[in-house]
Amino acid sequence: MKLNIGSIAPEFTASDSNGANTNLFSLIKKGPVVLVFLRGFS
Repeated sequence: MKLNIGSIAPEFTASDSNGANTNLFSLIKKGPVVLVFLRGFS
């Protein structure tokens, strides 16, 4: 899925750096969210 700058991100659930699942909605309730995608790490 491609998003343009300024687009609203769709709701999703993902694992954090500790392996715990979290979703976008729960993060937004706490304040602004910045997503960072690191490539080349496994």
